[in-house]
Amino acid sequence: MEPDRSLLGQGPYPITGPVAVISRVAFLASLAAIVIAVFLPSRLVPQFARSHYLEHFAAFYVAGLCGLAASPRARLRTVWGRLFLFTSGLELLHLLGGASWRTLLDNWVADVGGLAAAFAPLAVARFRRRFEPPSA
Repeated sequence: MEPDRSLLGQGPYPITGPVAVISRVAFLASLAAIVIAVFLPSRLVPQFARSHYLEHFAAFYVAGLCGLAASPRARLRTVWGRLFLFTSGLELLHLLGGASWRTLLDNWVADVGGLAAAFAPLAVARFRRRFEPPSA
């Protein structure tokens, strides 16, 4: 039987399908935007929210969602771990530049909060599936 290759079908979507490719491009673009925003001078980075921490939260929320879409067959822990290392590494690079610990810790908490917000619905859904009655 041929797998269902339609966009909204019930079968597995092909790993090289257009939506899979677009999601990977969006994921790489979100990571690139974060890296560029980190290394550009602050006056060149556009402000889209009133709070600096809200911007950190939103950036990693979007990166988390794009990461989940880009790796649909990967374990949640794997995608989470890679993004966690990415955000931790970026904040540690600021430390080498002479930033204060307190600022870096606040930024890191906002980053990890954005990742947690992106991953929480899937984690809760998987947890709830463990309690479903077995199908007969």
